[in-house]
Amino acid sequence: MPGYDELFTYGADLIFDAGETWGQAREPVLRRMPDGSLLCLHYSGGPREPHDDNLVLVTRSQDDGATWSEAEVLFSHPTRGVWATEIFTDGNDAPCIFVHTLDAASHYLELKTFRSFSRDAGRTWSEPVSIPCGAGNCSVRQGIVLYDGTWVFPVYWQEALANWSWEKTGPEYQPHGGWKFFAGVLRSDNGGRTFTLHGNLRADANLWEPNIVETTPNRLIMLIRAAHGVLFRADSDDGGLTWSEPYATGLANPGTKLTLLSLGERIVLINNANAKDRTNLSLWISDDGGDTWRRKVEICPPDVRMFYPHAFVDHAREAVYVACENAKQHFLTKIPFADILR
Repeated sequence: MPGYDELFTYGADLIFDAGETWGQAREPVLRRMPDGSLLCLHYSGGPREPHDDNLVLVTRSQDDGATWSEAEVLFSHPTRGVWATEIFTDGNDAPCIFVHTLDAASHYLELKTFRSFSRDAGRTWSEPVSIPCGAGNCSVRQGIVLYDGTWVFPVYWQEALANWSWEKTGPEYQPHGGWKFFAGVLRSDNGGRTFTLHGNLRADANLWEPNIVETTPNRLIMLIRAAHGVLFRADSDDGGLTWSEPYATGLANPGTKLTLLSLGERIVLINNANAKDRTNLSLWISDDGGDTWRRKVEICPPDVRMFYPHAFVDHAREAVYVACENAKQHFLTKIPFADILR
């Protein structure tokens, strides 16, 4: 659609507009399907999130993002809100969506985690089922496959450290004191048949929405959202089995989602590089395993409010595909390798 190019350095296509029909739209999750189409999930429904009317919408593009289908409800629940955070396509030919239900009156404390699979390139999806091995109360983020074939998914969860006997006062209830977010990873060395939880990363800050990347075999870094004006980081030298204590970095972030990707020997960080608000969406490149970040590629002009990036690397088309949002609309922009690798 015309009129959006000025919001993005590389132009953009409108994926979804919540408009009056859906009211709000959060956290686009974008992936390419085995048949070459693009699929995007949208966290919508209800007046806000979390809310018991939240649901997951889906749109599809057959022309590499130029046009998109009308949004359809993919997952909903009669009594609980529903939220999807990842489409995992790297492990096998059956894409897997990690989908969650929630009781909005308890914020994300009573999150329940499920998986759904597609055998027809995302046209239909199975009924969600629980993750095996009791890994059922964490938000699953963007997974990676390590050099040895192990699957690793960064996760986070909310714990009640006090106020366990809260009163259910309605969908606008927000926890105050004693409820905190912590992070870790789920690992599977058998193609997703079983999972184990590792990490238990804790800090004074809430640790939300972690992302990971493998820099060299078995060496992982995790960057984490925290409401301290900067990203937090933890490191693993054994494929995610054990982790360093999380620590504050010098990377500005206003307390919002980031994305980490691997591109050859380089690491790509997509982040709102601003300590105060969700502007300055940009792509940063590291050549030394995330120790330093040498260059910035501007995704949006610095004053444009665009956030919650979800991205993947498309080697065939030599571009990084980025979905992002402004709480009402979801967009797709493509950043060519030529501007990242130079």
